[in-house]
Amino acid sequence: MNIHQANALTLGLLFFLAVFPQRLLAQVDAQRFGNLENRVSNLEQHFPVNAEGGVAVFLFGAFCALWAQNTGRNPWLWFFLGLFFSVITVLVLLSRNSNDKLQRQAASS
Repeated sequence: MNIHQANALTLGLLFFLAVFPQRLLAQVDAQRFGNLENRVSNLEQHFPVNAEGGVAVFLFGAFCALWAQNTGRNPWLWFFLGLFFSVITVLVLLSRNSNDKLQRQAASS
């Protein structure tokens, strides 16, 4: 490519940018942004975000892990069980805890 072709290409590019301003592209981006905003808003309405629920689920897992550690069971297993199956796992945990107490009382008698 010689210098005349490079100059012609540069002038052609400048002419193209002058004829088709960036505003057209910005309008398309603004429309896409507006559509995306509407979609996110609709998703938030259908699936509300509740940060407190995440904290509560984490606390269920921590409680189960602490109980497992104190009773000689695998704390990681019980943490993840408490994390994923929160209320059900705590009910199973309470049942096991009462069974453990009954067994200790029977063994000491």
